[in-house]
Amino acid sequence: MQSDSLEIEVQRARVTYIQPARPTPDVAPTRSVDMFSTVLDLSFDFEAKAVNGSAEVRAISLSDGLESFYLHAVGMDIHDVESLLETGRGVLPVTYAYDGRRLTITPSRPLAFDEALRIQIDYTAHPMETSGQSGLSFSGYGLYFIDPVEDDPFRHTQIWTQGQTENNRRWFPTWDYPDDKQTFDIALTVPESMMTFGNGTMVESAPSGPGMRRDRWVLDEYPTSSYLAAFVVGEFAAVEDEYEGADSTTVPLTYIVEHDYADDALRIFGETPDMIRIYEEETGVRYPWPNYKQAVVRDFTAGGMENTTLTILTERVQTHERGYLDYNARDLIAHELAHQWFGDLATAKDWANLAINESFASYMEEIYLENAFGRDAAQAHGIEDRHAYFEQAKSLRRPIVWYGFRQEGQMFDRHTYQKGGQVLNQLRFELGDETWRRGIHKFLTDNAGEPVEVDDLRLAMESVSGRGLRRFFSQWFYNPGHPTLDVEQAYFGGSNLYTIQVAQAQSRTQEPIFAFDVNVELNFPTAPRELHRLQVASPDTTFRFTVPEQPTFVRFDEGNWLLGDISLKIPVAELTAMASGDDEMAGRYDAVEALADRSDSPIAREALVRALADDHPLVRRLAVESLETYLRSPGVAEALGRTARDEDVGVRQAALNVLGGTENVGLLEAVLRGALADSSYGVVATSIDLFTQRFPEKALLAYEENELFELTSWMGTVEMALIQALATLDVEEGGGYVLARAGANNPDDVRVSAVAAIAPLALSHVALRGLSREALRGYLGDRLEAVRLRAARGLGTLGVDVDIEALEEQLEHEESDDVKDAIRTALRQIRGRAGGTHIGQ
Repeated sequence: MQSDSLEIEVQRARVTYIQPARPTPDVAPTRSVDMFSTVLDLSFDFEAKAVNGSAEVRAISLSDGLESFYLHAVGMDIHDVESLLETGRGVLPVTYAYDGRRLTITPSRPLAFDEALRIQIDYTAHPMETSGQSGLSFSGYGLYFIDPVEDDPFRHTQIWTQGQTENNRRWFPTWDYPDDKQTFDIALTVPESMMTFGNGTMVESAPSGPGMRRDRWVLDEYPTSSYLAAFVVGEFAAVEDEYEGADSTTVPLTYIVEHDYADDALRIFGETPDMIRIYEEETGVRYPWPNYKQAVVRDFTAGGMENTTLTILTERVQTHERGYLDYNARDLIAHELAHQWFGDLATAKDWANLAINESFASYMEEIYLENAFGRDAAQAHGIEDRHAYFEQAKSLRRPIVWYGFRQEGQMFDRHTYQKGGQVLNQLRFELGDETWRRGIHKFLTDNAGEPVEVDDLRLAMESVSGRGLRRFFSQWFYNPGHPTLDVEQAYFGGSNLYTIQVAQAQSRTQEPIFAFDVNVELNFPTAPRELHRLQVASPDTTFRFTVPEQPTFVRFDEGNWLLGDISLKIPVAELTAMASGDDEMAGRYDAVEALADRSDSPIAREALVRALADDHPLVRRLAVESLETYLRSPGVAEALGRTARDEDVGVRQAALNVLGGTENVGLLEAVLRGALADSSYGVVATSIDLFTQRFPEKALLAYEENELFELTSWMGTVEMALIQALATLDVEEGGGYVLARAGANNPDDVRVSAVAAIAPLALSHVALRGLSREALRGYLGDRLEAVRLRAARGLGTLGVDVDIEALEEQLEHEESDDVKDAIRTALRQIRGRAGGTHIGQ
């Protein structure tokens, strides 16, 4: 059967396809030595944002006659390099050369294969300086000083590291690529008021001069890649917990948060013991490290980072009880924990094979949900991951294992994470649960402490299953794309025959013809349910079933295992039966999704309204969104109004957004007023947005009656909605609130929104201009580039002659090219107004 979808053909023309590189290139740099261990002794110059370090490196030669080798070291002052290797004739001398990026070490004689060398390097690192490093790929500083001189009373002085991908070379000399592993011993000298947390176990903590303390952290259970070396320094609350295994052994757990969230830590992180238990059961491998610490820091550059025994997390995970309704970090916490097996114990050898780390961690989120909350929770996670990947696949399709990347950051996308995780779900289905578990157990135990490739996973799975898996891995991991399936189902009553026609509609020239197993479930009014496991391996496949009676509904891909973009062509009667009668949420979801395309069908509309009462919130949310086209139909707006009080936050928000288009203004106003008092900050913010649009003349009073201007919400969710509302309403009374929310005591995103709103409000209201211009001048030197940018733009709109000096002064010191451009534009705007229209001061 051929696809009749013109939309698919048009979309395909816009997709960038990336084929596997042939021959496969080597993406890793060539090593000359095998790193064995690194011992670091560090202290910090907070004002200069510098690291004073001593590194003792033990390495082994990988060749005979090795004359020199290099370590990665960026932006350092190298004070001395000394050999500590004792020989029969004394210490083996070395010389060194340093070019700002590589530290090349030359022994006084060539080294033999497997000969060890001990080197001590004294240095000062300047990780947050990038001057003089032109031409060097930059993805991060590696080590970050946060408010180092304590000049911001609303932020905490901290130091934290983020090594992935190749950024730890900015704070210690090392081989900074994941294909080599070593043990770490890191000593940190810090003010007594600060706590430290590092890889492994603290083995020593002692005074080190007036007001200072030296803590020493050692990780030596398994070697680890250099990008996973990490620590945090700061004033924290450390909440202790533990995991007790089936054999009564325990793993100490520490949840490290700001003091204001100490009472919330167990709610935020309290599922960690269950996650460890489930991961141990799934892999058959005990948690491989002596402890596990999760630290929340300010201004983190990612959601989380799985450093060995020390995961560092964004401040977004810190929520009080009300904020937890809008965001719980369960998936993130599960993801980073899974890396302790997949990424830290067995580590991707190079960034092309990042699926070893990220695809597994993404899928282990689903494994946890399935075991903790049931199959429906896992299927919902899988559906959302597939949709995320399909969205990217509209413009890009590449192999998961991709040796053709230009920068390693390109690998951190929805192909590696979401698609890779769903491919592992497909692999589990193909092999069966027991074989799957034996396979990942063998993979982890064979490769513990080693760098690996995806092909090592194939070999482990082939070993335990007795199956050849080259085609599976080739089509899913090493080639671009996914099955795009047109599935047409029909019942022929005269012959008691039911047929399913499956056409693979993906590009025949750019994507493979996939071979995959799939479950087909037949449900009948009176006859027993039938489940058939079938295989699709050709462009067009037809399955025929002799049935005892007309099926109630037939489900293609029972279990929701297949990573495929499936278009279902099924009679409406079957879809409505499946939408209400399938025992799996994924089946009901698929039916609701297919019913949404039947926009001219009263039967479909009624089924969608019934789906608003489904057991699962993801199905209910989809039903809400699907009813938008029926908003004018009788009873639909009223049903959505009731759904706006759903127990699930996401469903409530979806209902408000769809209901925002109704012509029943009485119903809408009543629903929105109720939502302004909702327990969820997100629902309140959505209601503010809609109330401002639909009832602007009543909005300000409604917000005041609900005391929203006094509210402090999680991550400023409500505050940002109010700022946007005040900018839209253009009321002078909003000026004070906007100016206050621009201050440094607010979340960063709130401040950016507020600073952007200052000039438009002041332009409309003369009384606000003086204070507004003063505030904008002050923000020209703000720590946030986005604030400086908007301050410059605001002065361009609002500024007068006396603002020129402040702009010119900032231009001299500004490092951001974007902000420099905004300042220059502002100066031109102000000078251009000097002889024309005058803006009152």
